[in-house]
Order: sequence, then structure tokens, then C-alpha cells
Amino acid sequence: MNPIAYLISQGFKVTSDPARYKSGIWGLRNYTVNGYNYDQYCGGYHRAFDLVKYDRAPIPAVFDGIVTAGTNNFGNFGCTVVVANKNLGYQVIYGHLARPLKVRLGQRVKQGEIIGFQSNTNYQNVRMDSHLHIQFQKYGYINGERNFVCSGINPLTINIAEKKYKAAWLWSGIFETEHVINIRDFPSLTGRKIGITKKNVKFSFDKLYDNNGFWWLRCMDNGAQVFIACGKKTSGVIFTKTALYGELKRLDTSKGKE
Repeated sequence: MNPIAYLISQGFKVTSDPARYKSGIWGLRNYTVNGYNYDQYCGGYHRAFDLVKYDRAPIPAVFDGIVTAGTNNFGNFGCTVVVANKNLGYQVIYGHLARPLKVRLGQRVKQGEIIGFQSNTNYQNVRMDSHLHIQFQKYGYINGERNFVCSGINPLTINIAEKKYKAAWLWSGIFETEHVINIRDFPSLTGRKIGITKKNVKFSFDKLYDNNGFWWLRCMDNGAQVFIACGKKTSGVIFTKTALYGELKRLDTSKGKE
């Protein structure tokens, strides 16, 4: 399920879809009323979805994350909340929310948690119907207000349903493979396959996951963060007693559960 489908499942209706503008170019809208172009700041682009439910409707977080920079009672999108998730690799802007802010910088939120309420606040106090402006970006700080406000990616390619895991521990160590194992971009069987391991290869890992009936390790491979299933999880059997697809050369459990 993508984030827009998630919001629709929560009762929201799409009123502005960047794939359906008359320009035929994703995000190029030039929405103009009485001579005022609401998209002029971004050169005519509106790289976001607009949705409505009802004025002051609670807005749920579309995925877990941390409330981060860009969150402001008086941002470019009025009362604005930005939630980032490093593991997912995405961040999301919720705009035109009712003041005051419901969340604070650094706060952790879960999918479905209310981060604000639908409204019509905006930077220039122009007339605007109550709605939710939601805009997605790749994870990471974007320097410069215009760059931050005007950049956006298509959220329909983001599968928030698969980006979940049952539990995790901040355990680290070294794992040596004894089998060929799929390398994925997320600790899930639905994670995208991005390669395979060879036998007798050592991987340093810094996190252990329980998901989809397997134990997963977060490793580094050629400078990239990847995930491998290191063994099948058996009910009632702890990780260190599991028959793994290789050998634990080192294990540090001092940081405990996530």
C-alpha cells in the first residue's frame, strides 16, 4: 500500500493529483485563481498531493518517523510538520495544518498517530480551502528554503505496508555465511532483492531484526546498508540457539532492544 492509498483508506479524498495536471508533466500545475498563481514560488510546480476529509479532520502519520527540521507553526505551507524515516529512506511534509503544532521537533511518531489537523493555514495568508498538502522527498536535509519547498517525488512507488518489522535489537557483530543468501533493501521477504551473498563471506552487522519468520541482520556491503536473513526463527528458540545460515564470529548484545 502506498501512502496516498493509506490516506484514502482513512477517509481522505484526493483533490489534486500531480500525475493528472493538464500540462501532462508530473507536478506542473500552475493553479491560478483571479490572477494569483498558487504555484508561482516553485515555477508553476506543485510536486505534492492535496487531499480533504473535513475541516479540522485529524491527520494520521503515513509511516513511522521522527519530527524533523521544516516543522514550524509559520512555515511556507503554513503550519507544517515534517516526519523523516532514515530506514525507509523518505521524509514527508504535511502542510496547511491547524495551529498550534501538535508535535515537537525530535518526537517519534508511529504510523496512524495524529500529527495535526486539516486546515488552511499558509505563508501569505491568501484565501485557501481547508485541505491537506502532503509532499514526499528522499531522506535527508535539503539546503535552502526554495529547494526544500519545491522538491518532491512520486509517493505511489513507496510501499509503506512492507516497510515494517516485528521487533529489533541493537546487537552488533560479525556473521560468516555458509550458504548463498539473498541481499535485500529491507528486512522483509517483500524487500527488494539487490544481490546475493557468496559462501564464506564475513559481514559486519549493527542490528538484528525479527520479521516474517526469519532473523535478519543489517549489514554494510560495498558501502551500502543492506539486509540478509541469517536464519529461520523458531517459536520459543532464542537467536543464539538458532540454526543459522552461517556462523556468528562475534556478538555484542550490550545495547539491548531497540
